[in-house]
Amino acid sequence: MTVLPINTTSKDMDLHIEKAYKIIDEHLPFSYTNLVIAKLPVESGVTSGMIRNVKKRATERIDILNAMVEVALENKALKEKLIQTIT
Repeated sequence: MTVLPINTTSKDMDLHIEKAYKIIDEHLPFSYTNLVIAKLPVESGVTSGMIRNVKKRATERIDILNAMVEVALENKALKEKLIQTIT
């Protein structure tokens, strides 16, 4: 009988994607599409609709997802800086 190896990389990737969407849901600014487009290379040809589809989980584009996480983390840092300034 053959022993099949257990593939854990897909579980790790799914966990990463879930964490990414959690960050996006909590910290992505209201007008995010232009900010995400600015993070991606021009030759990628990404449109606002493609970005919205990734946010709605209609398609999986890791490059767009990573750019969205970058924008969300930058927005989170700005919010924290504002809170520190106020207090």
